[in-house]
Amino acid sequence: MKQIFELSKKDLEISKFEVLSLYNPKKHELLDDLLIFDSKDDFSKRLAYTKNVYEFVFECNNKEIDETIKSFDWNMIYNKSFSVRFIDNTDRERKIAGLIFDIIKTPKVDLRNASTKIVFFRKKDKIICGVLKHENDNEFLKRRAHMRPQLHPTSLHPQLAIACINMTGKTDGTLLDPFCGSGGILIEAGIIGFKTTGYDIDRIMVNRSRINLDYYKIKDYNITLHDATKIKDRFDCIVTDLPYGRNSKLSSEIEVLYREFLKSAYESTDSAVVLFPDFTDYKKFIGKWKVKSVFDYYLHKSLSKKIVVLEKG
Repeated sequence: MKQIFELSKKDLEISKFEVLSLYNPKKHELLDDLLIFDSKDDFSKRLAYTKNVYEFVFECNNKEIDETIKSFDWNMIYNKSFSVRFIDNTDRERKIAGLIFDIIKTPKVDLRNASTKIVFFRKKDKIICGVLKHENDNEFLKRRAHMRPQLHPTSLHPQLAIACINMTGKTDGTLLDPFCGSGGILIEAGIIGFKTTGYDIDRIMVNRSRINLDYYKIKDYNITLHDATKIKDRFDCIVTDLPYGRNSKLSSEIEVLYREFLKSAYESTDSAVVLFPDFTDYKKFIGKWKVKSVFDYYLHKSLSKKIVVLEKG
């Protein structure tokens, strides 16, 4: 089935990489903020930076849109009621809806809550038509740091945490966050369905993380007081936001910590997504790892992150 992913324009590269990491299509097409490819898989509900997902209907030249609409059998996709949206060109919606109405056997228009939401996009001289399959409801906003029972101000935004998990390309399995803090990454991984493990060298953080995961009813987790440079088990993936700054509680000097952690991680997994503070030269620490991709992510005036996607070299 051909699918259309309407990506976040603000974070286009992150959004694109997140989708491609999960679906791993043989080939794809990118038209501005629309990513299009064939796939039988459906991970739409766990995508963080994709606005909407559509089932592909057709593509045509802008000049051919009326004839294409008239020749298409809309009864094949119609279910109970329909609505039409033409992104960035609402003036065309009424005419297009009329053409579709005339083809459907028992048509019903419902502008508020249609069962069949037909959407048209214009990308240069192309018209792309799709039927809405999944709409991102931003449920993750309810899990922001200040809404958890145990707050920690440096915790990742849940949207970014989800995206980093998806960037590993793993759809399930075991996940480790060796600098888990108050458990933000572990919460999102647990909700998706991963079996999660968290390490921290601060007992207070370990307790905070447990309270937060219990609050969100995450069941299959293990959080322990443990050194991130001495990972003892194997995991399907590692996702973590590295500590930094004077207030971070570190087991050794920061550069030694980064280097020793990544060395230990290399022996424990084949896939890792690591967030470095932008003032750090991550290349000094990766050792045998192969860098699959790097993204810059702006947080605020004094800090940005480098999201580094790693795989076995």
